[in-house]
Amino acid sequence: MARIRRLGEVYSAGDVTVTLDNNYNIDPSAISYGYEYAHEYQRGLRREPRGWRMGQKDQEGSITLPLDMSTELENKYGDLAFIRPFPINVAFANAENEMIYDRVWAKFKGNKRNVTGDGELENEYELFIISIDLNI
Repeated sequence: MARIRRLGEVYSAGDVTVTLDNNYNIDPSAISYGYEYAHEYQRGLRREPRGWRMGQKDQEGSITLPLDMSTELENKYGDLAFIRPFPINVAFANAENEMIYDRVWAKFKGNKRNVTGDGELENEYELFIISIDLNI
């Protein structure tokens, strides 16, 4: 069961469906994505803020996949960082039981292994986000 963090808000993940690279419901352990804008003060002669302005949009995301899905993708593509950007479709119900559909275009930043004796076999991958489409 996945943990979803969308724009910083945590959602219940009872019925989460994630489609990655045309693989239906890959069942990630967690997925997180969002964006923010840089903000700056506009200052006057007295060095006090008298206004504000917005800067560029910064996007970030990560996905935690079980080791069997990671291995399947590595066997299919080799180095995950060389996979071209792909859509990640996320569907889940929010607190009001309304269905939320998001699409994230992203690619993997790299490849890694994280195996511990006390945890489950899974890998968290940082994503290079191309675009985030909310509520499609």
